[in-house]
Amino acid sequence: MRSYQKKRRWFPLAALLLVMLLPGQQAIAQEDGVRLSQSVEGRVAAGVEKEDAQLDQADLDEHQALVVSGSRMEATAQRSFAAHAPGRLLSIFDAHSVISRDDDDDGFYHRLKVVFDADTSEDEVWVYARLYLSLEGGPWNHYYTTDLFPISGDATDDEYEVVTRLLDGYPTGYYDVLIELYDADFDLLEVNYGPYEDSDLAVLPLEDSYRDEYHHGGGGAVGLFTLLLGVLALFRGYAGYRDRGGIRSVRE
Repeated sequence: MRSYQKKRRWFPLAALLLVMLLPGQQAIAQEDGVRLSQSVEGRVAAGVEKEDAQLDQADLDEHQALVVSGSRMEATAQRSFAAHAPGRLLSIFDAHSVISRDDDDDGFYHRLKVVFDADTSEDEVWVYARLYLSLEGGPWNHYYTTDLFPISGDATDDEYEVVTRLLDGYPTGYYDVLIELYDADFDLLEVNYGPYEDSDLAVLPLEDSYRDEYHHGGGGAVGLFTLLLGVLALFRGYAGYRDRGGIRSVRE
């Protein structure tokens, strides 16, 4: 917030109005240093649409602030494959992403769906996945871990999907997705699958819903916030002017 050399009498009143009109914005502003999101998951074949109602009921996932500097390769190496169950192979045959919900029409979206088809050399294996995001080549940041779920051989009807709403802590930019697939029986990392394996997981224009709403000019609390800032700027520009046409001047 800018600091003014001279404070005007209307500023405390304006600040009070801002707090009264925008309690939600004040709460969000206090969430500095964390990332917030909500996710739902399940088999694609189940045919259950994961819409806003399901996301609204999902638990809130909270993680430390997004790390944007450093080597993504070094971070991946720290989670390298320690061992594999003898004769047991896991793989990801294919994956893709779907982005949606751009409320301010700036080309950046706050909802991300990741779909992947995992295969195994055995009849059935229980697995789980950890999902990561990287902002424009930066380190991988974990954002979700799935429940345990079974995969069967090279079946094509066991695709799994995770739908995530990015709420806060994700700056506007281009993100890559990484999927880590774990053998749940041995708790071992078996597969890394990301933008180098599939371009459908690369360069996704994303931002959190707070930024998406903040830039949206369609009204609501954010619209009031923008309008109030404009009014404050107008008052500041005309401060010191005398009464004119029945309008009271703003004095020092």
